[in-house]
Amino acid sequence: MKYALIKPLIKLKKGLNLLDYRIPSQLSKNLKTGQLVEIPFRNSSKLGIVFDIKNDTKLDNKNIKNVIKISDENPIISYKQIDFYNFFCNYNFSSLNFLNNIIPLPMKNKIREKEEKFFIYKTPFKLKNINSSILENQKFIFKHNFFDEKISLIKNIIDKNSKNGKLTFIISPTKIHIERILSHLLNFYNSNDYRIITGNTHLSKLKHNEIWNSIKENKMKFIIGTKMSIFYAMENTGTIIIDESENENLNQIDINPRFEFLPNILELAKINNLQIIFTSYSPNAYLYNLAKEKQLKLLETKEKIETEISVLDMSTKYFENYLHFFTEEEVKNNKKVLFLLNKKGYSKNLKCHDCNFVFKCVDCNSVLSIKDNKLHCYNCEKSFDAPLTCPKCSSVKFDNYGIGTQQFTKIIKKNFEDTYLPADKEKIITIDKDNYQNLKLIKSSDFIIATRIIIDYIKEAEFDLIVIPFSHQFLNNNFDSNEDFFKLISKLVSLKPRKIIVQCLSEQKIHEYIRNNNYASMIEDELITRKLLKYPPFENILKITIKDTDRTLLDKKTIELYDKIKSNMGNSVDLLEIIDKNTKIRSFYIKNILIKYKNDSDISNIKEVLEDVDIIEKNYFKL
Repeated sequence: MKYALIKPLIKLKKGLNLLDYRIPSQLSKNLKTGQLVEIPFRNSSKLGIVFDIKNDTKLDNKNIKNVIKISDENPIISYKQIDFYNFFCNYNFSSLNFLNNIIPLPMKNKIREKEEKFFIYKTPFKLKNINSSILENQKFIFKHNFFDEKISLIKNIIDKNSKNGKLTFIISPTKIHIERILSHLLNFYNSNDYRIITGNTHLSKLKHNEIWNSIKENKMKFIIGTKMSIFYAMENTGTIIIDESENENLNQIDINPRFEFLPNILELAKINNLQIIFTSYSPNAYLYNLAKEKQLKLLETKEKIETEISVLDMSTKYFENYLHFFTEEEVKNNKKVLFLLNKKGYSKNLKCHDCNFVFKCVDCNSVLSIKDNKLHCYNCEKSFDAPLTCPKCSSVKFDNYGIGTQQFTKIIKKNFEDTYLPADKEKIITIDKDNYQNLKLIKSSDFIIATRIIIDYIKEAEFDLIVIPFSHQFLNNNFDSNEDFFKLISKLVSLKPRKIIVQCLSEQKIHEYIRNNNYASMIEDELITRKLLKYPPFENILKITIKDTDRTLLDKKTIELYDKIKSNMGNSVDLLEIIDKNTKIRSFYIKNILIKYKNDSDISNIKEVLEDVDIIEKNYFKL
């Protein structure tokens, strides 16, 4: 008797990835791994994918049901895909439920469903010369300064693979990145040469099936998509290119399944023996460390950067006066200026002058902002009367701190609008989450205050001057804060402004690295610090999120889970503190448990404990 290990294509509990089914004698000769089959499930039949065929089972034979029939004689997924899916679940503490949307299923009709639209227009582009020897490397980081260098590399790789009858997979952080790359590649390829994948829910079922089959039949030259593309068929693929590999959207956790992108894409390339290329303006510490250990190569372009980078210490100067000093000439000459902040809105908070007590929401503990002369909680959307005295020390002296786009716009207008802005010049505009619609005004406006939401919408040489007035807004307590800020500056440099000005309250080592555009020293310094503090990439950190609408129940659940982990963990695993931010998000109170362990540690003893936990983040998180 033979048995099939099958993933039913329906949502199962996290611990129920694969189920045993008996293979009836009439199917035993034709049933293969990777096939789509029909199986009984509860009181109905469902479709499932065969992950393995085995000769025995640990279950009681009486409780095992028979496979009903083979739905498709041709395997839909390969052995290599199964190997990757198994690795993915094990590494990321994930279930196989993502396959419910990935596997192409038979369609009852061919009614075209609504799908995500792209507005891509051909953009004139001149190729750069790429050394052909670069293309022969199996695994490498392509550190470049400008966008056209990256596009030239991608074009060369696509042509090389196409000559060999192979497909190129390009994985980009967001839809905006996809549109920008395609607008340049349209100078060389037509619509039949590529397909677009943006998540597993944005495509119509018909389009999804067509893309999957086109990959298997090798009907095009390249695929371009977001991070969910890694679950698609990799038959006939020669190269995977990770576009802007340092971009945080590749690791954004709001998407399911949650996973740490880089280790998974490296394993995918290894299993399928694919060439893998990471393009980057500023490679992150994880990739740089792999290059340092000779696991891949770091190749850098030599094109000179013309942008002047200036770091100004404003600790002894009033903000308004200093702002006036360095922008007067730019405004007089009608130059286009961008001020980049990391806070939206008015963003003024209140604290006690004598004891530094910060006023927070009584319901969710979020820091309150000043809005319409009241203290306002943007989390609960509640307002409170401003206090007369400090509840901690009874002082009557209060300080405002923090500055956002709205408040900054007010300061800019006060200093420049009447004096230096010509009458025919567009008024100052603000671009942030609350003013997203103003993105369409970038081209026509010459004075813009924005959050980093604007960056992917800026064209090269569009701004003469980019100013970061408060660099401390971008530097926080997260372990990757310095690296993240350097990435931001590298991205700004790639946009070819004439000048970048970074203001700081007090200069730190990271500002010196930025002034000299010294990536190597910055990342080496980061690795030394992280090794000392046992941070990634030298050790792994799991952040386990527990949530509940009832604060008392949350406390109980968290303590129970903490005690279970503590009793099951080995000596090589460090159980850290419970983090309680005392905040409420979408009606849920949140707590976190942190676990730290070495890369080669065996953590199988705590995996069973975590089977019912829905939110587990590995290494990519913000404390």
